[in-house]
Amino acid sequence: MTTPAATQAAQMLANLTAEDFLPQPAAPPPATAPRFRRPVQANRPALPPIGERMRPCGEIYKPRHIGPHEDLALLRAAHRHRQHVLLYGPPGTGKTAMIEAAYASDDGPGLETVIGSADLTEADLVGTFVQDPTTRAFSWAPGPLHRSVLRNVPLLIDEIALIEPRVLAILYPLMDGRGELRITANPQLPPLPVRSGWMVVAACNPDVPGAQLSEALKSRFAHHLLVGTDWQLARELGVPDKAVTVAQNLDGRREREDDTLSWAPQLRELLTFRDLAALYGEAYAVAALAAAAPEHDRAEVVAALRRHFTKASVARVEGRYGV
Repeated sequence: MTTPAATQAAQMLANLTAEDFLPQPAAPPPATAPRFRRPVQANRPALPPIGERMRPCGEIYKPRHIGPHEDLALLRAAHRHRQHVLLYGPPGTGKTAMIEAAYASDDGPGLETVIGSADLTEADLVGTFVQDPTTRAFSWAPGPLHRSVLRNVPLLIDEIALIEPRVLAILYPLMDGRGELRITANPQLPPLPVRSGWMVVAACNPDVPGAQLSEALKSRFAHHLLVGTDWQLARELGVPDKAVTVAQNLDGRREREDDTLSWAPQLRELLTFRDLAALYGEAYAVAALAAAAPEHDRAEVVAALRRHFTKASVARVEGRYGV
C-alpha cells in the first residue's frame, strides 16, 4: 500500500533534472569588516598649529604649510603616531631648521642627531668602546641611535643619502616596529626596548653627488616631503626684493626638466646675501652670490643677476689694492 508521503516523494523525484544532481558551488562566506581599518575623512580639519619656535641655535623658526597643515604640527603628529619622516630638497631650504623647531625646541620631545657622510660606520651610529687615557680601561660610549632609544626621542639623520645603505640596514627592523634594539658590538648590553617616542626623521639632497637611498629604506618612511624655499619669508627677513626675484626665477629653471641649470640660491644663500650687503655693500654681496654658484652654472647665474644688478660679477682676489 502506497502512503501519501511516498507518493509526494515520487512526484518530487520525477520533477528533478540532471542539473539538479550536479555539485553546487559553496556559498560565499559572510562579509566581515576588515580589521584595523580607520574611517577615511575626506575633509579632515587642519591640525592645530604649533606656532613659531626657537631652535637650539637661538633663531626663531617661522612655520610653513604642508597642504592644509602647519609643518611643525604635522611633524609632531607624525611623532605621536610613530610615522617616520623623510625631508628632501636642495640645501639651504630649511629642512634641518624645521626638524629642530619641531622636536628640539623647548616644548618638543627632544632630538638626537647624526650627520651623514660616506665614511659613517655602524659604530658611529650605534656606539663603540673608547679607552680612558688615564686608566687605560675601555668603556662603552653610546652613539646617537643608542642614545635616541635610551631617551625615547626622535633620531635625526641629516644627509642620510650620503650614508652607505649597508650601514643603515640596522634601522630596518626598528622602523618596522620591532620592539627592541640589540647591540651586537656590546654583548653585555641587554636588549633595549624601543618605546613609542622613538622615530626616524631624515633629511637629504637627492641631487648631491654620491647620493644613494635604497628603496628598502625609502619605503619605511610614511611621509616624503619636498622642501623648498619660502620666498615671502626671505622678503620678510629683510632680503632685498631684487635678490629674491633672481633666486626665485633661477629656482624655477632648476626645477624644469628641459633646463640644464642645476643650482639656484635658496634661503640660506639669500640670508647670507642680506648680511653681506649690510656689512660690505650690495655690489660685494652680489659678487659673492655669483661666486657661490657651481662653476658649470656660474655664467648663467651671473647673466640672471645682471638683469637686476647691472654690474654683477664674480667676487675674486686680483691685483694689488690701491694700485
